Amino acid sequence: MDTLTLEKEIYNKINSYRKAQGLTKLTYLSENVQSCRQHSKRMGDKWQLFHVSKLDSVHARAEIIQLNFTMSQTVLETAQSVLETFTDSPPHKNIMVSAYLSISVGVFITDDEDLWVTIRFY
Repeated sequence: MDTLTLEKEIYNKINSYRKAQGLTKLTYLSENVQSCRQHSKRMGDKWQLFHVSKLDSVHARAEIIQLNFTMSQTVLETAQSVLETFTDSPPHKNIMVSAYLSISVGVFITDDEDLWVTIRFY
């Protein structure tokens, strides 16, 4: 699976969801994607979910993460699964519908095809 395409589709799904909620579109901050990817890789390598303890170190105001076992799906289906996981979690849903202006998405797929996702809001 092409991770860059998946990152963009997750971004598009979040913006579509926000639009349906009457919210503005988030700007994509590509300069912060590498940091999100590194965070996802670190979680995948350790097989451990964790949030950044000091968001100011990555200049973000919120972060949501996910582990998903849907690698047999298409990119669009996987992006939809990521969105549904977040919208099914009230704390993560609240982050997605807050008054943030920008977003960065970084994914990592392990050799065992486990998907790790980091999304930061700015």
